[in-house]
Amino acid sequence: MIICSVTCADNLHEAKLMARAVKYHMPYAQVAICLMEREIHPAALDVPWFDEVILAKDLGIPRFEASIFKYSLLEGVTSIKPAFLRCLFDRHPEEMNVVFMDTDIVCYAPFDDLLFELEHSDILLVPHRILPSDYPMGYLHHGIFNTGFLALRRSEEAFRFLKWWGDRLYSYCYYDAPFFVDQKWADLAPALFNVTVWKHPGYNVAAWNLHESCRIIVGEENGRYWLADQKPFVCFHYSGTHGMLQYCMNEWIPDRNNPLYQLFHLYLEELEVMGKAELSQIPWSYDYYLDGTPVTAEEKKAYGADIDAWNSGRDPFASKLWASGDEGA
Repeated sequence: MIICSVTCADNLHEAKLMARAVKYHMPYAQVAICLMEREIHPAALDVPWFDEVILAKDLGIPRFEASIFKYSLLEGVTSIKPAFLRCLFDRHPEEMNVVFMDTDIVCYAPFDDLLFELEHSDILLVPHRILPSDYPMGYLHHGIFNTGFLALRRSEEAFRFLKWWGDRLYSYCYYDAPFFVDQKWADLAPALFNVTVWKHPGYNVAAWNLHESCRIIVGEENGRYWLADQKPFVCFHYSGTHGMLQYCMNEWIPDRNNPLYQLFHLYLEELEVMGKAELSQIPWSYDYYLDGTPVTAEEKKAYGADIDAWNSGRDPFASKLWASGDEGA
């Protein structure tokens, strides 16, 4: 099994923490990281929990620089996810299963139930919620599935899905409605592909589903955590640590003795140990032209709407003159 994620240099502290937990609970798993930077940052080298670090520009995406120039950091990193997943299947023909996890997900148990499910599932998507919610409008903005966690089994069906998904993210992986980067596209997948909707309550527990009683940790034994009905608490998605997660924990888990509070505080401490203070300040290399001039949000938006600039075949990072068409004159 390969467990993978995509990131930029400014988020390597999260990636290291994610990978360390994977290696602790699943030493048999390979961890692959795709780095969306011009070069591999030194902080990504010699990380004992990374088996492989691949630059996004080496995934074989056609006209890679032009395809990401129009995107923000979040959009650009997300847009290459399908290409990275397909690349891993191609590079590792002996591997049957690839699991994608956002860097802010930490596992607390091995993925035993998931691997069993993948024995007869091609594409496994995880819904944000598995019980009815009093706040259904969120689905209209964020989508039904949280694509920060998904799993694939080597199959033609999985490859068809990755091709379809990647084609759409190549051009339309915008944060703004109706896309919410890659997630609203995934809402269409069950109608088009053989998708398993993975409803195990212990996977991808997060702020947006803490109102579900089946997600609350009710027991701890020998370093393992358990939910109701003896379901294992497998991985937590620490999205929203700037406030949303704390709010949801206070709202839905008022008991401060619940183990989740201890895990959350430990997570924040470990991020600092992994170098958050320094790494989080690293600028994204694709936010700059090759001469070091910053690329503005307005220029990204203009390029995304400029068919002539795209058709010119020029690398938009080479010069601001892509906008005037005078580059190379």
